[in-house]
Amino acid sequence: MATANAKAPRPWMLIAHFVRRILPWLLTFTALLAGLPTFGMSDDAQTTILILAYAGLSARALTSLFDVMISIFSNGHRLTAVMILRRRMLLPLFIIGVLFALEDALSTTELTDQLGTELASALALVFSVIAALLSFFLIVRNRRPVTHLIRNRPYKQRKDQGVGREVTALLARLWHIPMLVAISASVVAVFVNGGEADAALGKAMICALLLALTLALQGLIGIQENRPKHQALSTFSRRLVRFGYNLIQAAAWLLFFELILQIWGLSLFGVAGKPSVSEGVAGSLLGVTFILLAAKLTWIFVDELLERAMRGGDRNKRINPARAQTILPIARNTLLITILVIATLVSLSTLGVDVTPLLAGAGIIGLAVGFGAQTLVQDLITGLFIVVEDSMSVGDFVEINGFMGTVEGFNLRTVRLRDLEGVVHHITFSKISSIHNMSRQFGIALIKIRIPRELPIDDAILLMTETAEELRTLPDMRWLIWSPLEMQGIHAFEEGCPVLRMRMRTKPEYQWDVSRAFNLLLKRKMEERYIDVAAPRISVQMEGEGGAGSPYIERQNPRSS
Repeated sequence: MATANAKAPRPWMLIAHFVRRILPWLLTFTALLAGLPTFGMSDDAQTTILILAYAGLSARALTSLFDVMISIFSNGHRLTAVMILRRRMLLPLFIIGVLFALEDALSTTELTDQLGTELASALALVFSVIAALLSFFLIVRNRRPVTHLIRNRPYKQRKDQGVGREVTALLARLWHIPMLVAISASVVAVFVNGGEADAALGKAMICALLLALTLALQGLIGIQENRPKHQALSTFSRRLVRFGYNLIQAAAWLLFFELILQIWGLSLFGVAGKPSVSEGVAGSLLGVTFILLAAKLTWIFVDELLERAMRGGDRNKRINPARAQTILPIARNTLLITILVIATLVSLSTLGVDVTPLLAGAGIIGLAVGFGAQTLVQDLITGLFIVVEDSMSVGDFVEINGFMGTVEGFNLRTVRLRDLEGVVHHITFSKISSIHNMSRQFGIALIKIRIPRELPIDDAILLMTETAEELRTLPDMRWLIWSPLEMQGIHAFEEGCPVLRMRMRTKPEYQWDVSRAFNLLLKRKMEERYIDVAAPRISVQMEGEGGAGSPYIERQNPRSS
């Protein structure tokens, strides 16, 4: 029994399934076609049996094709919709196939001579209308399962798509409307023209079937594109493979439109003696298609070359990941916009639009924008110099205009900074007055300790040195401290207490962590040795009634500074 975790079937499995379903019916029809004359039956009986066999074979081919088409989507969350469609559609589709086969057979000369022109036309009209009404009912009834099949695609196919995903969602919601309109228009045309336009219904149904086949082919191409062997390729190879499948998809849609026009007596390029829609329009559409495909292929190679230039090459000349992450988005966006502008101009030229006035107008507009948006231009130029000079990169811990935090990203005119409280600041490049980068080379843990008066200074220095050496042996600190404690001497005197100044070289961005760990360990050592923290002291003198001053009382005042 199939489960929701079933994998998508392989193409050869689908072909084998179609052959298994259709082969017995095809062999039976061939045997009847070759063996009926040997039974001595009348011509009318042979014709009737062959028509019934032809109708059965056509209906079986239609249901088998539909079964194979929906089997492409029989994986993941779409399996339920596939099972619903199998249960609801196979028998009605078989009846529709029989009706259309009979309607087609009634247009032959043999049946027209036997039944008469009027009766044959009337029966063909009845069969077409019944098939159309049944098709109308099936489309309305199964609108939601088909929508589910179209919209719910695998995550790998929809995660990186923007416009394509929206188009797919729109197609999923509205797929039934053009089919219902085509069937309704064909039925109306049949009755308005008194049965002379009954072929329009068949053409509309064939167009709907071609659309379904094209969509099924797109799904099959998507399955092939996301095969595990393709996922094991490099990023560049996967993009080339995806581009190849995009070419196949474009060719499939081009073939679909050509077949649709052929059905209605036209041609996109004048193939098979059919009149072309317009040679100029067809050539322009082909030219625009090739230009867009060439632009996409160019972008794939340019993006790959840019990626390799930033992250590959000689180890000594290789750009660090943070700098590459900073430069890549800006360079990629600039090149992409350039390629899109060039492709747009060339496409307009291919369509017959004179682009010279556009270029002149763009120059004038550029000058106007340059004068009117000086701040924007200043942002762009300042940002370019910041990136080129490598003043900061993505992931650096910096202080900009009083805001301290981590650089999360750049665009063409702003830098995105997340501060210590999680607030994101967007700062334009032109407003940056100074950049304090604390993520380069190393950090300095600057420590200032106030020493109690009763503690000898040499003992205090020894205590500080012991604390620093013990701190360097701790597992979580040994990789953060890059140098021994450097004693810089007495920084100042506060309330008669000396203030020792010392420092240690640390890993960038971790100087504050080292300072806090040093203070914590020092406090514990002072408590072990019963050394009091040097707190400010105040003197209070009490005077009695006799005017004699009482001895002053000296006490600690931890709240005064």
